[in-house]
Amino acid sequence: MRILFVTQAEKTHMLSMVPLAWALRSAGHDVRVASQPELRDAVAETGLPFCDVGPGYVLDQYLRAFKVLNDQYADDAGGGLGGAADLDRMDSEELLDVYRGTVNYWLRMVNEPMLDGLVEFCRRWRPDLVVWEPKTYAGGIAAKASGAAHVRFLWGMDVLSTMRVEIARRSADPDTAWREDALARWLGGCARRFGVEFAEELVHGQVTIDPYPGGLPLRPGPEALHQPIRYLPFNGSARIPAWLRARPERPRVCVTLGTTSAERFDRRHRLGDLLSAMAELDIEVVATLSAHQRQDMGEIPENIRVLDHVPMHPLLEGCAAVVHHGGAGTCLTAMSLGVPQLILSDLVLAKYQFDERVLAKRLADQGAGIDLTGDDVTPAGTRDALRSLLTDPLFSHRADLLRRRMVEAPTPAALVPRLERLATEHAGVEGPIPA
Repeated sequence: MRILFVTQAEKTHMLSMVPLAWALRSAGHDVRVASQPELRDAVAETGLPFCDVGPGYVLDQYLRAFKVLNDQYADDAGGGLGGAADLDRMDSEELLDVYRGTVNYWLRMVNEPMLDGLVEFCRRWRPDLVVWEPKTYAGGIAAKASGAAHVRFLWGMDVLSTMRVEIARRSADPDTAWREDALARWLGGCARRFGVEFAEELVHGQVTIDPYPGGLPLRPGPEALHQPIRYLPFNGSARIPAWLRARPERPRVCVTLGTTSAERFDRRHRLGDLLSAMAELDIEVVATLSAHQRQDMGEIPENIRVLDHVPMHPLLEGCAAVVHHGGAGTCLTAMSLGVPQLILSDLVLAKYQFDERVLAKRLADQGAGIDLTGDDVTPAGTRDALRSLLTDPLFSHRADLLRRRMVEAPTPAALVPRLERLATEHAGVEGPIPA
């Protein structure tokens, strides 16, 4: 079979799908990855063939446009794009503003430039199955336009779908719900250009592949057929340094802000002060920070090791805890290893957040971590929360329970037969005639 993975040019989004891509390739299928040109080198490092579609991925311009909307929302509502965790405090107009803004200032900006090239490629190559990450809706449209089966691969919380369901629930009648459904109306307009009518599968895929264990996923509605998958950490090519292969003399704690852009870091919190407070504990801190994040840190205590990059999976294998901003990749990797987590979601400016707070809250509700936000994110507050995480055995116990739930899910290799059946069953369904 021919199988195409589709993603916007975000490396972390692509890396989350690599284990499944290689499981399918190892089963004998022709697997390729389609994205904008900026992702070419990152895909090449995984060993998978790359197909570029569309013009360049000018993310900074999109973020600047997105910032205008969220600055307005932050000024008016005293917050930002906090996602599903904030639904209860949003009135209907606020919810609609955030929903429309996400569609217009993120999804349209990312998908529309690559849509024509992706459909053209799919109609020429004719994949049997398209796997798309949850912000690249162009993958579902291209699949329908070329007669392929398609599945959505989640890497983060399904916040946008949850917002969509909540908007429909609050709407007075179906006509009002459709007028307010910016995502469906936008997708429908894009799909009709290629002879495809809007259907719920353009939002959820014919199947949604979900790596989150029980108790964590957002399941917004019955339209999305969820298929669990075991999350296998993959951080790209890396060399493991000798010091990381040795057993640490003191409890090792990883501090990371992931790969978020420098523009998103909230300078209200001096990272050097937070790290110095953590270093007061009898621990070894390994902080993976960019050059921008290391600015103005001052003198670094002797039990802190600051590095540009360390492969996350082998680093967390030897850690007693991880402190991070709530990124899905870090969170899932830590969960898969049973590592308790201290999430400081306010390290990233609220007006840029999407699912960090959602994930932090749900992890804390499971007892596998601590969600520290707002005025509690101080040097002393961070140190004390980390001390609790390291000394209270309940956190390690609950984190291990999450790890065991993840292990119970089918591996990517075990999922291959189901995806093969989906593609085979769909083969008899006639799709739009190629242009």
